[in-house]
Amino acid sequence: MKYRRLGRTNLMISEIGLGCASGLRSQQLGPELFNRYREELPAITHKLLELGGNFVATSASYHDTEEILGRALKGRRKDVFIFTASGKKDAKAVIADCERSLQRFQTDVLDGYFAHGGWSEGFQEAAAKLKQQGKIRFIGMSCHVPEKHRERIEANQVDFILQPYNYMNLAKWTEKTDRVGTEELFELCRKKDVGVMVIKPMTGHFIPNWAKKTDDPKVAWLLKELKVSGKQNLYQAFLMWVLKNPNVSCAIVGMGAVQDVVEDCAAVTKKLTASHERLLEQYAALATGDYCRMCETCVPNCPAGVRIPDILRFRMYYQNYGHRRDARELYASLASHQQASACTGCGRCEQTCPSRLAIVQKLKAAHALLA
Repeated sequence: MKYRRLGRTNLMISEIGLGCASGLRSQQLGPELFNRYREELPAITHKLLELGGNFVATSASYHDTEEILGRALKGRRKDVFIFTASGKKDAKAVIADCERSLQRFQTDVLDGYFAHGGWSEGFQEAAAKLKQQGKIRFIGMSCHVPEKHRERIEANQVDFILQPYNYMNLAKWTEKTDRVGTEELFELCRKKDVGVMVIKPMTGHFIPNWAKKTDDPKVAWLLKELKVSGKQNLYQAFLMWVLKNPNVSCAIVGMGAVQDVVEDCAAVTKKLTASHERLLEQYAALATGDYCRMCETCVPNCPAGVRIPDILRFRMYYQNYGHRRDARELYASLASHQQASACTGCGRCEQTCPSRLAIVQKLKAAHALLA
């Protein structure tokens, strides 16, 4: 394992750590797979520690992952940094979340506590109080939009951030806007000494719809390559690509089995080769037309106020992850005017999308799946 400094926290964290989004809700993977994940999580955690990994990252909303990790880390607290989060907006609710997290992890202090999915004044107030009380050490935020991170960094309110970053976020696809891009954000983090924890290093889209199109020569080529080299070669290529950026502190990786830990941690010992780059390019060529980067460029251009990135993300949960019940619940949580049924088909979103996605068509497909 290799280690990097997490900005001004001065924590030396492993390049690969455990993320627990697979524990988002009890029905996310279906009862059988979810229970298997919960049963495997302690062994996954122990293997990560054995291979030199030294941090876990989860959230109070990720079902009972905090309790499972707390039991798995009993007697090993000094060997691991704990990062968890609250998605609440009210200060009292955030403090209540933190108190429960401390109990679940069986610890007196959390190394990193972050606002899950965006900032609020309530989180800011609560985090300052919790830090003063010695219950959390460092404060952070997770969200998908670099501009929102920039605001918090410029205001000197965060010690670290969790930001999606992967090969599909390459500048030639995603930075065609007049807003802060991911690379610019990471450069700002370097200047301000804010730690960068990467989420979705394998795109969040890894189980691909396109793989079913075996009559497509490009699909056939990639599947043949993966059959020869092993799927882990592509997994590791994604991680190696992320970690080659010196402004990145670590990759937070969801791992569902002990073998995943072994393969993912092996990526830190390898170098990105031309063959790896070829795999990534081929993957991107196949997936790019179906992949929403969640840059939110479309949002202010939708006259109806449809939450396009959220809907396409829920569609991804349903189609790519197989998390059907959760995807439908999340979609139902949107206000009616934010759902795809409110789309007028004007096409303004498609005109402004840097990736030129067929958004109107995808919204209709999403509504058919999720409503």
